[in-house]
Amino acid sequence: MIFDKIENLRLYSGMDEAFEMIAQLIEKNDMKSLPCEGFDVGNGIRVSIAEYAPDKNDKFEAHRNFHDLQYAITGGEIIEVIPLSCASESGGYQPDMEFFTAQTCESTKIALEEGTFAFLAPGDAHKPCVKLNSEKIKKAVFKIPVKQ
Repeated sequence: MIFDKIENLRLYSGMDEAFEMIAQLIEKNDMKSLPCEGFDVGNGIRVSIAEYAPDKNDKFEAHRNFHDLQYAITGGEIIEVIPLSCASESGGYQPDMEFFTAQTCESTKIALEEGTFAFLAPGDAHKPCVKLNSEKIKKAVFKIPVKQ
């Protein structure tokens, strides 16, 4: 897991070219005015932009084939994160998504606020969409393929 300000995204480019591609997209676009939809970024990276009211979330989710880079464009929410090994009571694996309803360790809580991002690897079970202090969040979720 990485948690940082979006202006520092390029600092992580040495780890994967996806960070550079995403940073370029963010710099070239007014993210606040982009419509809520999904589109391809390139190199297998896809982004979904959504606006919603965070509330409660009872399930952790984990992915096998993609990393998540979640960026708060406006507003904020809490994302809870635990190691996948601490996630239990699986609802079963579906195409690149598995939900868990219980945990065997304490979670780390991230305040994903406007201008921040969280990078979550397949080993990071996460529970997004939990109310922080804003009524709405506009968020971009980038799906970055895991290199085999």
